[in-house]
Amino acid sequence: MLTPMEIAALITATKGAVDIFDKVAGQIKSVLTNRPKEAAGDDDRWRFKIGSDRTATSIVVKQDTRVVQTLKGDELARVLGPNDLRLIKTYESKMSEYFDLWEKVYEEKDASNDALANAKTEKQLNKLIGKMRGELLGILSFLERIGVHLDDHYMHIRHLVQDIK
Repeated sequence: MLTPMEIAALITATKGAVDIFDKVAGQIKSVLTNRPKEAAGDDDRWRFKIGSDRTATSIVVKQDTRVVQTLKGDELARVLGPNDLRLIKTYESKMSEYFDLWEKVYEEKDASNDALANAKTEKQLNKLIGKMRGELLGILSFLERIGVHLDDHYMHIRHLVQDIK
């Protein structure tokens, strides 16, 4: 059983990992479906978002502005343990590392007049998605395991990345 402080850390790390997921989701889709580059910061367009309340005591799922699900910290404390906290912190940490690199490489997507340079950037992005695959799918599995109903871009990105090696 997790303490209130550990639950707050778990909820904060979950929100951090999900925020990164939301930031890269559209960009990953653009790479894997061979679409034009997506603008940075376009993560606010998602109608379905997972986050936390202001005090990091609950995981909150919203559809547009309406709260559709709340998982309270005390409920989570009964079903999660220290290994879950370590796992979600690891997901957040690795996703943060990948995101730093992703931003730099994605900035170069379709940026050159040289088709070969653009092809190399696409290849780098695909490799990065392959590296992030475990964390992307892992955070979604964790959310499902704790009872979060997934919808919208979460399911779409899962479908796109699950077959990448």
